[in-house]
Amino acid sequence: MDTKKHYKLYKDGKKWCVMTLAVVASVIGLATTANADETTDTMTSPVQTTQVAESSAADSVAAQSAFTDENAASQAVDTTVVSEAPATSTVSATAQPVQMAAPVAANVAAVQPKSSEIKNGWVNENNTWTYYTDNQVKSGRDYTYLPTINGEGKSWYLVDNGVVQSGVQKWAGSYYNFDANNNYQRIENNYAKSQWGSYYLSGSDGRIQSGVQQWAGSYYYFDPSTYLRVDNDYRQSQWGSWYLFGNDGRIQTGVQKWAGSYYYFDPNTYLRVDNDYRQSQWGDWYLFGNDGRILSGLQQWAGNYYYFDPSTFKKVINQDVTVNGTKYHLDNNGVAKVVSNVDAKVDKALSQRGVPYVWGGNTPAGFDCSGLVQWAYGLGSSYRTTYQQATLGAHKRDVMNAPKGSLLFFGSDSAPYHVAISLGDGTYVHAPEPGDVVKIGYSRYFTPSFYINM
Repeated sequence: MDTKKHYKLYKDGKKWCVMTLAVVASVIGLATTANADETTDTMTSPVQTTQVAESSAADSVAAQSAFTDENAASQAVDTTVVSEAPATSTVSATAQPVQMAAPVAANVAAVQPKSSEIKNGWVNENNTWTYYTDNQVKSGRDYTYLPTINGEGKSWYLVDNGVVQSGVQKWAGSYYNFDANNNYQRIENNYAKSQWGSYYLSGSDGRIQSGVQQWAGSYYYFDPSTYLRVDNDYRQSQWGSWYLFGNDGRIQTGVQKWAGSYYYFDPNTYLRVDNDYRQSQWGDWYLFGNDGRILSGLQQWAGNYYYFDPSTFKKVINQDVTVNGTKYHLDNNGVAKVVSNVDAKVDKALSQRGVPYVWGGNTPAGFDCSGLVQWAYGLGSSYRTTYQQATLGAHKRDVMNAPKGSLLFFGSDSAPYHVAISLGDGTYVHAPEPGDVVKIGYSRYFTPSFYINM
């Protein structure tokens, strides 16, 4: 009996203990909620209240389990009592947060950082312009027509993995120049410096040009291999003509020196002049040959002869000159006239004094007697020998009075064996014999047989 009573009292006491714990937990939860209201955002307080209420309920269940007896019926009663006792406070504490859950989620989304904007077009990244299409860059190199970086129309660009390129660049077998100072646009119809300092000319389609090209009123030559401007050089153009380019690359005109010779380049066409008689940029007249080189000495042009100084190449006027033994007078226009045909021939022969005797010789390398006459008088091959030359005129015997330029013969009329050229004063010039040289002879020592006038 006492045992049952004691057990009943124990059970009643146990119930009150559990209820007391539940009430205390509820009060603590409310106090915590109130404190959170004062110190935190009102939209986050329900979350904290929910956590405390759930923790209190868990503590109540744990306390109930600790004092519950092993009897199954008693455990059922205890569970019911515990779930009923704190129901008012715990349920009311947990009901509100469920209703507030949606606003909390909305508030959390609102404070999240915004996602990055999608990249399209030109984007400046670390001072480098990159072209994007829907956040993507095209891989590899591409020469493409795009909106300009400054937003003014479109232009051609070269991009490498989306990154814009500048300076001289190769594309599809050609070279282009892209201007970093002008939004990296393709350079057209312009003469511009490259990234390494050399100058190049870009055409209307942007391609770098070669050969002879016009720029700013002048012409330049750009090497077909390097595309570099050529300075101080004599070059053949893409159409085959030859031109000369100066220190600054500009094409030259007038008389110009190249490789030890002089040429003339037409001021209008810039072409090298061949076989022509031209007035230079400083007023003097010059003659140019088949290969364009300037000529000197006695030269024929348009039916007349002129003489050009071998040192200055200038046309000589108002002077007498002797060329190959022939004396010429050059008038005010430089036209050459033979002063005396005989004198010229004699002078020509005299100019060869000291040249050795050579059998059969008829050049300044060596002469025999008839060879010297043939060369000085310009005779053809029909008058090569002494007896042939003796047929050029009537035979005269007063040999001591033979005039200057007449031919003196030694031997018979039909078979003379030697010939000389009279100097008109009893002397003559001749090529005597093997082992000797061309020199002066005297009629009183070696008297001719007859003479003829030439």
